[in-house]
Amino acid sequence: MPYRTALTALAALLAAHAPQLFAQGGGVPVNDLCTGATVVALSPGVPAVRNGDSGGSTDEVGFGAAQVWEAFSLSQCMDVTVDLCGTTPAFPNSFINLVIGCPIANIVNTGVFEFVTCGDGNVTILFPNLPAGTYYFPVINEPGSTGPYTLTFTGQVCTTPPPANDECSGAIALVPDAGCTPVNGTTLGATESLPAITCAGITGDANDDVWFSFVASSSDHSVVVEPSLGFNPVVDVLEGACGATTSIACGDQGALGATETVVLSNLTIGNTYFVRVYDWYGGQPAGPTFTICVQGGGSAPANDLCSAVIADPLALGGTLTFTGNNAGATTLADADITSLLNDGVPKVWHAFTLSDCAIVTISYCGSTPPFDEVYPALTTSCPAAQTLFTAQADFTCVDTNAEITFVGLAPGTYYIPVGNFGSGSSGDYVLTVSANACPAPPPNDDCANAAYIEVLPLPDCPGSSTGGYNSGAVLSTDDPSCDSSTNGYLDVWYTFEPGVNTQVEVTLENLTMSDWSMAVYEACGGAEVACVQFPSGPVTVTTIPNQPYYVRVMTNTDLGLGGDFRLCIAADITTTVGHPADEAPFAVFPDPAQGFADLRWSGAAGLVRLSLTDLMGRVVMTEQRSLVAGGVSRLDLTGMAPGGYVLRCETADGSWQKRLTVR
Repeated sequence: MPYRTALTALAALLAAHAPQLFAQGGGVPVNDLCTGATVVALSPGVPAVRNGDSGGSTDEVGFGAAQVWEAFSLSQCMDVTVDLCGTTPAFPNSFINLVIGCPIANIVNTGVFEFVTCGDGNVTILFPNLPAGTYYFPVINEPGSTGPYTLTFTGQVCTTPPPANDECSGAIALVPDAGCTPVNGTTLGATESLPAITCAGITGDANDDVWFSFVASSSDHSVVVEPSLGFNPVVDVLEGACGATTSIACGDQGALGATETVVLSNLTIGNTYFVRVYDWYGGQPAGPTFTICVQGGGSAPANDLCSAVIADPLALGGTLTFTGNNAGATTLADADITSLLNDGVPKVWHAFTLSDCAIVTISYCGSTPPFDEVYPALTTSCPAAQTLFTAQADFTCVDTNAEITFVGLAPGTYYIPVGNFGSGSSGDYVLTVSANACPAPPPNDDCANAAYIEVLPLPDCPGSSTGGYNSGAVLSTDDPSCDSSTNGYLDVWYTFEPGVNTQVEVTLENLTMSDWSMAVYEACGGAEVACVQFPSGPVTVTTIPNQPYYVRVMTNTDLGLGGDFRLCIAADITTTVGHPADEAPFAVFPDPAQGFADLRWSGAAGLVRLSLTDLMGRVVMTEQRSLVAGGVSRLDLTGMAPGGYVLRCETADGSWQKRLTVR
């Protein structure tokens, strides 16, 4: 069944501070805003039923669907069930969050909801271990889930015992270690010991804080918390005695499932420090478990954590040399839980910063013994999130080490993972990192400047394919049907005419691109007729005879980099009549033209159909003329919009086309 969570909308609102709610006029329900909600006091085991109508409500707070508000208050910890049982017709969709505060201060997430218990298709949602307070529930108003409703709040006294480290006095002792063996933790059943702190500019809800401690064995340590997917941890590091602690550092990346790493310095060796962990949101998180450890003071490499490395500037034409040893590396805080580098392989890190677009080569040449496995990847964040992979990686050093090239890296900071995959990639290494200027943008970077490509006989592909590259192309954001991107695409364009053929085969041979795809369009900005990600062979495209088509070759920069490729377009040799522009039996001048252009014909005398098509695929002129070899025929361009056009000449022997620019 579908459901709606207000999590994303609320997170955006909270990041911009609490929204202000304003009184409404007109035909909206009285509880259209949370200020109009009736707050019912829940008693254990006594259902509180609310009847209302969500029709006509607004989405004043930006949840993505309109809502009205109902509310309840608790005087003690309760497990609260919210259901819409009895609502007719049933609501197939619902919000599954509670809101704390009016205006909104925080939300309560849940992982426990279902559409079975009611028996009528309505939702039942469980919010376990809610502490005393007032909570607001948004009743949805969207097509299919709108109108009269019956809402029931039911509370039962909490029975989940708090964990042993619910208070500072029960803090679990952690032992700092170079390898950092994680200790399991949970906030299940925990209660608030201290108010939430403001960390990274925002303040969460510490209703479920738990405690740990460690004795500093070094002046520098790192506290690392790796949460479950449904947990958004806040890590508060304190000094002093229980009851008189002072916060000295904190970590709050602000994302569910995101690893928090708090790097500590200037600690006093031998002193005891406390670590308080809680979920940023209210109530109990959908996944209350996590692991925690304290790293430092041992034998792990100094660059075991990406957060411990400093990015060195890398200039065009310059070189950096990094040396190290990845023995004893850990997986600690290497990558976000959804990252492709969250692969369980221990890593150490280096980093560099570019001020200009660059081709960057990372060489392991000189590492002894040679590394038999390396990452053909970089990441732009720490811990690693987005990962950039390259297809230009091979063991080409004379000592059999690897060389890896990344083409078209934009200005910014990049982290290099050095993985310890096993005995063949563990120990001393040397990295030489060099940068050279990016290639010039491809001339066919825009569809308006698409490069003409000849349609060949089928046996000639891919042997007679055309080479191209998309490195240095300007990013575009239009998603094709076969792919989607957050960061955009490096794309280049080609155009072809199928002649009288009703289908052609398009073959894209990737050489050095990564995360590539190909699409075919009827015109610039026109309808897409084919799209394939990672094409492994010829792609058959249905065509309209004698109409231009446009091929887009692209790299998705979420994970990939531009590079080189070969492109070939073929059709049945017996029906191929299109010819490349340089074989056309005519010339057109001047080019660019203004007001008129002259066509000099060098082909056989006879009837010739002339057509002029703009780069959107629209025919703006067509007529038939009788031409003789050596004759000149004038084309009237009066009133035509400046830009690029395709002039096509068709005879009984074939068709030819040339580009023409109108000023």
